[in-house]
Amino acid sequence: MRVVALTSDKGGMGKSTAAINLAVAAMEDGVETAILDLDPQASVGRWSRVRKKSVKKLTPFAEPCVAIDIEDRLGELAEAGAQLVILDTAGRDNNAITAAIAQSDLVLIPCHPTDLELSTLGPTLARLRADATAHYVLLIDWSAGAAKRRSDAAAAIERAGGRVAPVVYTHRADYRVAIEQGLGVTEYQPWQSAASEIRRVWKWLKIDLGLAPAALDEVA
Repeated sequence: MRVVALTSDKGGMGKSTAAINLAVAAMEDGVETAILDLDPQASVGRWSRVRKKSVKKLTPFAEPCVAIDIEDRLGELAEAGAQLVILDTAGRDNNAITAAIAQSDLVLIPCHPTDLELSTLGPTLARLRADATAHYVLLIDWSAGAAKRRSDAAAAIERAGGRVAPVVYTHRADYRVAIEQGLGVTEYQPWQSAASEIRRVWKWLKIDLGLAPAALDEVA
């Protein structure tokens, strides 16, 4: 079983959105997936309740969790056959984030490519480097084709000692609408740009986690 934490020291960076949509894409790809919601705002939990009520789907499995229970719940999920568990954390440093990072094979840090938001990455990257934790910054482009802004942001992250995920992920309205309906974008608009992008992000992540024997150049 592989464990991925979505974390950041700033709220509003899109952690829950990425967690939900990657989990749905993984399930559609045949990977048994669960989400543990460690954020007191419980965005994943609300999405899961809407999903059960309106969509009548119980997968991917999602439930709230507190820091002290993470290790036990991961053990139980592994015994139940989960292949991937995504940990969605709060937008501030707390015990749950520390525990989530300690239990993770990989940490993803969603971040918009703005000077203000990039400046918040320092403490997170420093902690991950100190712990030798595998990690990537998942840049969230504002619009398709924003190559210059993305390139500048990637360079700044690399100077700070971070790694940028080698996939394009764009902020799109489809994510918000899908979540409001208890869906992932790959279910809501399967052939639109948001769905295609999240599938590419998932394919890259699956390869990086060792869940698929494929070459990275197949992600493009």
